[in-house]
Amino acid sequence: MRVNHLKTSIVILLFIASLFAVLPIQMAKAQTTTVSVTPQTNTVSVGHTFTVKIEVSNVQNLYAIDFTVDYNSAVIQLTNAQPDLGTNAIASGGILYGNPITTDINSLQSGGLYYNTSLSLSSEYHLFATSAGTAQPFSGSGTLATLTFTVISTGQSPLTLSSTLTDHPQSGETSSPITHNDISGTFNTSTSSSSSPTSTSPPSSSTPTQSPSSSPTRTASVTELSVPALAVILVLVTLAAALLSVRMRKKNRNYFS
Repeated sequence: MRVNHLKTSIVILLFIASLFAVLPIQMAKAQTTTVSVTPQTNTVSVGHTFTVKIEVSNVQNLYAIDFTVDYNSAVIQLTNAQPDLGTNAIASGGILYGNPITTDINSLQSGGLYYNTSLSLSSEYHLFATSAGTAQPFSGSGTLATLTFTVISTGQSPLTLSSTLTDHPQSGETSSPITHNDISGTFNTSTSSSSSPTSTSPPSSSTPTQSPSSSPTRTASVTELSVPALAVILVLVTLAAALLSVRMRKKNRNYFS
């Protein structure tokens, strides 16, 4: 009976050890910052439109963004681009905080927010934005910009994302890059005439409109268990293991008494 009790104790200890090994992995996953094209895959027929969002997830202390989305302009055409930027410090708004918002760097005030899309090309959307001075940093998840494309030809197009995120500097210091992962997307022309487009408007050659959003969408998704939840589970499992061990000892005593 002592052998069985020893085996049970070893199994319990190994199980607890495995939980301690998994916990740091779960913590790392929960804290990973990503910038992504959402949805990642799009399939629409010629003459129709589709929309993607450029989203940031699980970011901390964000103060400036600089990203590009490259695409095949022979297949798709960017017809609308809307940055989702905050309008009030620590209030409802989009990614980054600052008020007022300006596209003129010379009129940027402390506590304000500056953005620039003038570096965009016919096959690349480019957005740079930064808070200034007393504006607070952003932490969490949300939308950087919403892009609408019109399909002008059959074929494929990558939606290649490249981004730089920088944090809020401490007094007397400069901003530092925020480590993160970029997740790009793709587009394929639909061969079916029964696809469900978001719009039936014909392709337009007009310049995409670019304006800050007054009420951008914020999303916060949890794909992994949070660290507090994992800690609670670990405590409960440990207590259960201790109770099981006590019960086994009592059972062995009763057996031999």
